[in-house]
Amino acid sequence: MGEITRHLPTQGVVLRYTNIKEADRMLTILTPALGKISVLARGCRKGKSKLLAATELFCYGDFVLYRKGNFHIMTQATVQDSFYDIRNDLDRLVYASYILDLTGEVANPGQEDNILFYLLLNTLSYMCYSDISPMVVTHFYEVKLMDHLGYRPILDRCIACGTNTNLAYFDIRRGGLLCNGCHKTDRVGYNIQMGTAKTLAYILDMDIKRLGVLRIPIYISQELDRIIGAYIEEQLDKKIKTRQFIKEFNRNSPKD
Repeated sequence: MGEITRHLPTQGVVLRYTNIKEADRMLTILTPALGKISVLARGCRKGKSKLLAATELFCYGDFVLYRKGNFHIMTQATVQDSFYDIRNDLDRLVYASYILDLTGEVANPGQEDNILFYLLLNTLSYMCYSDISPMVVTHFYEVKLMDHLGYRPILDRCIACGTNTNLAYFDIRRGGLLCNGCHKTDRVGYNIQMGTAKTLAYILDMDIKRLGVLRIPIYISQELDRIIGAYIEEQLDKKIKTRQFIKEFNRNSPKD
């Protein structure tokens, strides 16, 4: 008897894809129960294929797969949300693409992670349908993601000596605030305003359902961008290429 094929239904969000052969795609999909998985969509780029829409970046759908070696093959797919409007705004597209790349870097193959899946899904919803700045949505995602990964920063005291006064620096290596005295001794740390530290603390404790009320002044958002970007690179020990692209994109964008 041949091997029994087990068809597996799962939700998923498409993180990236590569076109292969004449009409196929190899996808990286984040799922709640299986973590990050590789999925082959055979013939999806043929003119009459019903699978093409479900293989686009950002697509959230219900997939039916079966396992073959180290990857899965897609047999059916139903699109729940394509988050299409992200593609119609360059700012949103740039930041949302970075969010997908960052997720792909930290998600573990085969490991259940409902929290990461629904954090990503809700973040894409805000990115697509809200009027919140894409930078603010991205900072929310980055802070929540680092907390989920076990890198919650210490923001109520100096990470070196424990004092809760004169906290004016952020140490990306140890993950927390430094007082003036310890900064002078260690010569490490990024300048951080009190408003930025309070914003970080607020994001860490807020529910994603309240993201719609989050408003961050531009000067704080810019400082968050500098500190969080450096913190992620330090803790993950890698550079995300699309985040480097965001820096160039913002540098070259017309200023109001």
